Amino acid sequence: MKKNNIVISIIMLVGLLLGNACSAQEGGSLQVRLEPARGLCEVSACEGGEDGSKCIRFRLHNPGPVSEGDTLEPLPLVIFLHGAGERGRDNEGQMRLCVPYLLSDEVQSKQRFRLLLPQCPEEYRWAETDWTLLKHTMPEHPSVPMEAVMAMLDRLIAEGMADPDRVYIMGISMGGFGTWDALQRWPERFAAAIAICGGGDPKYVDNVKKVPLKIFHGRKDKLVKVCRSQDMYDAIIGAGGKKASLKIYDNLGHFCWDEALKTPGLFEWLFSNRR
Repeated sequence: MKKNNIVISIIMLVGLLLGNACSAQEGGSLQVRLEPARGLCEVSACEGGEDGSKCIRFRLHNPGPVSEGDTLEPLPLVIFLHGAGERGRDNEGQMRLCVPYLLSDEVQSKQRFRLLLPQCPEEYRWAETDWTLLKHTMPEHPSVPMEAVMAMLDRLIAEGMADPDRVYIMGISMGGFGTWDALQRWPERFAAAIAICGGGDPKYVDNVKKVPLKIFHGRKDKLVKVCRSQDMYDAIIGAGGKKASLKIYDNLGHFCWDEALKTPGLFEWLFSNRR
């Protein structure tokens, strides 16, 4: 696959919760200082420069060390890909759906982990395809925002912040398509995944079938047809895959993610997987 050419540069880091959780030097390598308090930091991946038109914005959640004396350590990393309605450049829209639950004590108590929250600009998609179609062919190259996500992942691993054996990806709607796209291109990068009301390209099922995967969809979904998830699941099983499961909600439509994320044992399962 095409190697990403996004150069990570730090635009600014802002502590948003209990005080200043992060710090960095502009233009240098990613440097993060964790305080005992939890925090959300703002970082950017830019191509060629730092004018806002070429930057993908992220929020990075740091759980904070257990005690003040703890040092920076690589933690499990969860990448969450939002849906089409949360696109923009304000670096806030991507936190509207699902993220409050991911940051809740209910989930945070399962495992200390970092949460990477990229925001896709309006003119892009995580996977450049029409999600209303009954099928699609995976584009030859990843989208610009997806390249930025992978570049940021590389940097977090290089800086000792993410455990490369415990990287997880999940997404809803457009982000569900992005999850499938990432798994098809870089299956070796992810320990497990959660794809909600998305779809992929069954031709790449051999790349996906060994990744532990939970798939969710609403049968009444009128935006992304349920066959998109069903076809991918059937292809995985047909190719001998044994690590995928599919849950279809008969009484739900497109907005099934709240129900999916509250599946009993979902996050215990997620964090139990290692690459």
